[in-house]
Amino acid sequence: MKYLFLFLISTNVMAADADSNFYNLCKTTLQNNPKALPVCETIYQKFFVKNNTSDIVNIQPSDVGAPASPIDSKVQFFIFNDPNFVSGMAYCYFVYRNWITPSSVSPDTLAMSASGFSILNEEIPAYQKWLVSAVEGKKCKATVEKEAEVSVANLENALKGKVALIGLNPFALINSPDITSDSVMKEMTLTVNHERVHAYQVACPEFEKWSIKEWEKLPFATKNTYIKKYPSYTWSIPKVAGREYIAFLYENAPANVGEHITKCKF
Repeated sequence: MKYLFLFLISTNVMAADADSNFYNLCKTTLQNNPKALPVCETIYQKFFVKNNTSDIVNIQPSDVGAPASPIDSKVQFFIFNDPNFVSGMAYCYFVYRNWITPSSVSPDTLAMSASGFSILNEEIPAYQKWLVSAVEGKKCKATVEKEAEVSVANLENALKGKVALIGLNPFALINSPDITSDSVMKEMTLTVNHERVHAYQVACPEFEKWSIKEWEKLPFATKNTYIKKYPSYTWSIPKVAGREYIAFLYENAPANVGEHITKCKF
């Protein structure tokens, strides 16, 4: 999972301002950032101008410049017009998996800083049960509904027939320093490529096993480079380490995954 902790003014700004959450956030928060505003315009025109009443917009990998891949029919790709729905979809699941802690990351923090993520189709029934039966789950759900003012998504329904959900949150990317339209699109491409590797790892156990072995045979110095560069991952868990190592390795060269999934069925 490559969620990253780390918005466009035009001649038709009034129409956009009235209809797009993304555009509203851009105008409000980045009005003093002349570099960011044209980038916001580009992203708005590309993804939201025709869907300006939708909080979440379905996309295809090609929309962000990522190549097609055999796993695509088993993955739901989308981009957030309203960042609050990042928390509605992912926050409690991340808390359940112990990837974030409520004491250090709030729903608002996640919505404003997570530029992309995947939710894989694993442990989902247990998570849905946790949401409604565990004290921590009920508390998390209530926190998201109060702070983000959106409902917590039913991931079991969302993932029905799918291996993974992959979401992009351009608002978080545009808040990065020295932003350009090209850098935003590149990061979204990398996120799609990276997260699709995880979808393959879930869908194909043999590829998962190979990923773990590739990590385990690395020299200590190489492992340490990854550990220092990406400290938010629990590299001591072989499954996590194998997944992230291969995803980072192939996010710039997604075609290289092909030779390792020839025996996989999707």
